[in-house]
Parts: sequence; structure tokens; C-alpha cells
Amino acid sequence: MKDAIETAGPREIDTHSDVLADIRSFQASAFASSTLSQYETDWAAFAAWCRETGNTALPAEPLVVAAYFARAAKLVREDGAPRYATGTLRTWMSSINTVHFLAGHHKPGESPEVQLLMSGIARMSLRKQEQKAPLLIKGLRRTFNEIDLHSYPAGVIGRRDWSLLLFGFVGAYRRSELASFNIGDVARHEEDGLHIMLRSGKTDQEGKGLLKALPYGGNPLTCAPCAFFHWIRVLSVPHGDARDMTALLARPVESKHVCRERLPELSSLRPDAPLFRPIMKGGNITERHISGNVVNDVLKRRMFAAGFNPQKYGAHSLRAGFVTQAFRDGATHHEIMRQTGHKTASSVETYAREYNPLIANAVTRIEL
Repeated sequence: MKDAIETAGPREIDTHSDVLADIRSFQASAFASSTLSQYETDWAAFAAWCRETGNTALPAEPLVVAAYFARAAKLVREDGAPRYATGTLRTWMSSINTVHFLAGHHKPGESPEVQLLMSGIARMSLRKQEQKAPLLIKGLRRTFNEIDLHSYPAGVIGRRDWSLLLFGFVGAYRRSELASFNIGDVARHEEDGLHIMLRSGKTDQEGKGLLKALPYGGNPLTCAPCAFFHWIRVLSVPHGDARDMTALLARPVESKHVCRERLPELSSLRPDAPLFRPIMKGGNITERHISGNVVNDVLKRRMFAAGFNPQKYGAHSLRAGFVTQAFRDGATHHEIMRQTGHKTASSVETYAREYNPLIANAVTRIEL
């Protein structure tokens, strides 16, 4: 994809490499980093397939692109269901179209031949997207009760998972958003608890940012500021110092609030350092961000340990759980949208229909 961007441009300014470089730089900045990463991954897969089949990837003939998607649409899982959802195929097409556009070529996905193919795939794919069950507050507490927060090295992973899942629920975050946070995105607030700035997200491609508050909780185990404090203190322990880490993990968590205490350890960490990071089995914390898949894996693993069926849950269960719980506790659509960042009430209403069929439903007024 990078090569496509760098080689694109009107022929009359080919000699002005500095101007062309500026143009490409601004065009690349129009996309969120996560979007660019998705484009690069999708394009690499398509280009590799073209090499294997002896076809040209850039520019690609519409018939070649059609063959690529026809092949993908025919692949099935062990249970006979399509391996790739229609939405996934549309994402791939968007990536291929974008690379062609940036390289100065026609978008192959806009050809009648390819569009007709994609319409046919959509009509033939009758598989309903699997809806993950929401994780409500009662289930969240049950899950947390089964996390080892004190032994070494399991407690290191436990405290990250605890903080990660609590942030996801209280902040109603998507998995990609949780994975993207830096330490400097989180700020303490005396009255509100934590202020978290989401620098860019799925519905904020221009990077204006979205500020959310994670308030103090009544129970230390479901208090997001407490979980943040404990995780920051874990991050501040020098790598490999098992003795200090063991002593830190021995401190009480479940029965004592720490969210009002001073947190000098925060100043020892770089603001641009990742907040949630991969952890080795031995307890060593890496210096990179987790991926969105880690959020999904953590939730399933922790819920399985708590006795839930992990197949019913996924990373989206945290966001869906917040909305569902909020509806059940009497929150309005507008109040929920303030935290989730949804742009329309109809988007939030989907959760009410899926998971709260009796909320504001006339059937509850009938004496049965």
C-alpha cells in the first residue's frame, strides 16, 4: 500500500517530488492508524494471492478481483457456515479500492462485473451475524471474583485483565479502542474519577477525540479508578524485580479503595507508553500495545474460569453489557449515548430490542 501511495500522482508534477511527497503525506493522514493497518493487511493478502495465481495486483483487472472474492465466498468452516462474513468481504473490497485510488487507477470494485458479484454473494449469504451476549454487572463481578490478583506471576496478568475488562465495561469501549490507549490518555479527576481521551475511533476518523469519564465505584472490585491505580503500580515496578512485584501484589484489592490515594508512580511512566500490554507467562510485561484480539481472548478465558459458556461471549459483550445494564437501570437513550459515543438513538435502540425486550414495552402493563 505504501508503494501505491508513493507512486501515485499526476504526470505533470512528477518532477516535483517534494510537492508529491507532501500530497501523499496529507492523504495518508486522512486515515486513522488502525484503518491504514487494516488496508495494509487486506492488500498484502490480495497481492500474495495474485502472485500465487500469476495475476497482476496493481492495477488489477475486474475479473481478477471478482475471482478473488468468489473464491473467498465459497470457503466454509467445519460447521458448514461461510468462513467470511459479507461485512468482512466488503472491508477487503474497500481496501483494494483505496489502494487503487491512491495509485491513480480506477477502483476495480466499482466495475459492474464486481458489483454484481458482491450483490450475489450478499443475497446468497443468509447467515445471521452472531450476536454476542451482553455481560451484565452481576456477571462482571462473578468474573472478577475468579481472577487471581495476588500471586506472582499470575497476579500480574490478573491485574491487567481486571483493569482491561472494567475499562471496557464502564467506558463502553470497542476492543480496538481499548488496545490503543496510552498511559497519557488517562487523567485523574478529583470529582469524576478518571477522564479518558479516546484520540480516534471507529466513528471519529478525523481524530477530534472523545472524552469519557470512568467514575468512582462503590465496590473496590468494580471501581475503575482503583483498577487503574493498581495496574499503574504494577507497570511501575522495574522489569524482572520479582521481590518487589510479589510484595505489591500482596496488598489488598477487593476490600480497600485506593482511588483517592496519591499516585507518584504515574510520573515514572512515559505518557506515550501503552497502557494495556502483552504479558509473558513468567510475568514479564512487554513494551507494546495489545491487539484487539487479546481483549476478546481475555474475556473468554476469564468468563470460562467463572463458569460461563465462552462461546456466547466476546469483546463486544462489554460494550453491549454496559448498554443493556444501563437500560435495565432506567437510563435514557441520550444518557447512554453520552458514554458510548453512538451518534443516533436508533443505534442504541438495537440493544434494547436484542437484550431488553420488556423495557418500555406495553406488554408489562397487562395483568397476566
